[in-house]
Amino acid sequence: MITTSLGMLAGLAAAFFSSVSYLVSRHYGTRQQGGGRRLLLLAHLVMGAICGPIAVGLLPAGSFAQLVQDPAVSIPCLVSTGAYFLGTSIVFRVLTRADASRLSPLLGLKVIALAVIVSILPGQPLDGRQWLAVVLCGTAALVLQRGGSGLPLASLALLFVGCTCFAVADLGIVVLIDGLEQALPVSRLAGGNLAMTLTYSLGGILVLPLVAGEAWRQPLTSADWRAAAEYSLAWLAAMVALYACIGAVGVIFSTILQSTRGIISIVLGAGLARQGWHELESQVNRTVFARRIAAAVLMTTAIALYVS
Repeated sequence: MITTSLGMLAGLAAAFFSSVSYLVSRHYGTRQQGGGRRLLLLAHLVMGAICGPIAVGLLPAGSFAQLVQDPAVSIPCLVSTGAYFLGTSIVFRVLTRADASRLSPLLGLKVIALAVIVSILPGQPLDGRQWLAVVLCGTAALVLQRGGSGLPLASLALLFVGCTCFAVADLGIVVLIDGLEQALPVSRLAGGNLAMTLTYSLGGILVLPLVAGEAWRQPLTSADWRAAAEYSLAWLAAMVALYACIGAVGVIFSTILQSTRGIISIVLGAGLARQGWHELESQVNRTVFARRIAAAVLMTTAIALYVS
């Protein structure tokens, strides 16, 4: 009972901190031209610097060269890292044009992207419950878009591309964990922790030349690094809480709990708007707020149906 309660708290913490990370991105990404790009690059450099030593500590002695040469590990690591980074860059771009409370619930569109990808793969048929989840997900998106309170169509289409990238990254992580389990004497949860640190470490290495180019274009400031640190701490806190939740209550329940970030983002956005932070969140009336909450709950229900 205590373990389940702690797992639920960890899952809600993961949803909360991921919502905070979107607000940080929105805050710094709209303050100056190219701010979102600089935050994206510097934050992933910081996260790579944090995760690199952790990955080294998690790896058994002498296993690094073995993993690099093993295509069952190296290929999905590259694919998941690349897809995740592309998806995140799209989210950062959309956040320069729209409030986090309008974007976050729509990340549940990943269910539709996953359904499309999985239905194409051989031997991976979806059942009726999962197709119902896809329908509910689409309905939730339509509700969010009603009355002009949603994203512009171009931004919505771009966000769906980002959700597709996240779906590819998720599938790549699953394959990566499978490869790590086969290559090393690790449990599923330990393999998941190692996969997370490896992908963020690789991401930090890949952005190094891009950070150098950004610094050459315009010198990096202490404000840039502070923004990167704030985003990195919020996002990594969400990831640590998520893996703690997975360890306590399993993947299915943790996925459902994390999906509440849409609801949390809407509530946080309304609170910030009421406090006058209109550069972060637009003021909305009670009808729009209630519609967004209802759509976010419907999106969470769709995700729960899909993964259960």
